Amino acid sequence: MTNAGTAPLIIQGVREFTEPSANGSIHVGFREGMIVACPGGQFTPPGLYALGQSMICIEGTTIRIGTALTLDLANFICTDRARPYIEMKHTDLYCENSTHPVKIGYSIAMYTTDLQFFPVYSVCFRLLSGIPLYVKHKVNKWARSGQNYPKAPRYVFDFYLINSNADEEYDNYETRFKEMGLQEYINDQHYLTKGQLAPYDDFVYAVQRDATYNLVNVASQWNTFDEGNWRSLENGIINLLQSQDIEGATILTGTLKLATLTNSTGDEVELRIAVHIVVPRWFWKIVYFPELHFGAIFFGYNNPYVNKFLVDAEFLTEICSTDVFGTLQSSWMLNDIDNTDPFLGYTYACPLNTVQIIDPLIGEIVTNFLAELNVTSFGIFPEVV
Repeated sequence: MTNAGTAPLIIQGVREFTEPSANGSIHVGFREGMIVACPGGQFTPPGLYALGQSMICIEGTTIRIGTALTLDLANFICTDRARPYIEMKHTDLYCENSTHPVKIGYSIAMYTTDLQFFPVYSVCFRLLSGIPLYVKHKVNKWARSGQNYPKAPRYVFDFYLINSNADEEYDNYETRFKEMGLQEYINDQHYLTKGQLAPYDDFVYAVQRDATYNLVNVASQWNTFDEGNWRSLENGIINLLQSQDIEGATILTGTLKLATLTNSTGDEVELRIAVHIVVPRWFWKIVYFPELHFGAIFFGYNNPYVNKFLVDAEFLTEICSTDVFGTLQSSWMLNDIDNTDPFLGYTYACPLNTVQIIDPLIGEIVTNFLAELNVTSFGIFPEVV
């Protein structure tokens, strides 16, 4: 196989994208058929159908196309990829809080010219405001195998109900902060950034990673939060997958409440950059490992200018009656998280047990998630495998 940064997508049968093993290879059985695709781009060598080319494995990395053409799959490169697009479920279904399910992904030609949609992640999305409630995706232990891939230069927002200038509004938040009398909070060390809910590093293929650069997958984060404890949490999940040899995890990542700051006249101001761009007070992440049947929900406080005493009190009285972060920090390989520095983002954890969850929206989300899996709660510690 080629490096996952330039490798085309491989689909066997009608399954999801086939993930490479830890050494970067993909196993396809002798004379087993597969689909190789480069959505929105083209192959090198050229001349093959980038939306989905059917092939058969002959031996090693040698594949056959049709009856005569034999090529080496290891030399395939996926180039000139187009930006991702959004496909919305055309049903009457709703997510929590009256949001709509939206899927981000690609259409692949499966053995015929008929296209089949393969999602990278799904979003529960507020259609009129353009604010994501949460994003759901899967991560596996091969997530870091394609890190040598240049990140996309800018985000896209091609959902037809949303202001096409959203990317510029994110980047021009400093002007809005000045209008609100909050300019003192922004400097070269502390500023707002686009935080990906389904993070770039949780995916293997370049085209999957491209899909994370859609603004339906974004919420405003302080840079130190994004690069601090929240990043340590995301890294810890992958480290746990690899150390325990766990195939994968299902993750829901979302936001809760609006952050506020005191402006130059002493008023408490909600951080609303635009109608559809707000700064969340909390980020949360449900992590569930189906192979070992354990999970938890984590919360990160996205406001470095609030005393920890107040944040602790808010968490225990408004969000979850029990903080179990300290008891699972080592077993979840989260020792890099530092809860003494407000700029890194105070971090908490709650069992996936609705009895302990206080916030009604989070309670509803967890209840529905448990119902999907037909269980009532999970353990919070991994079993040794």
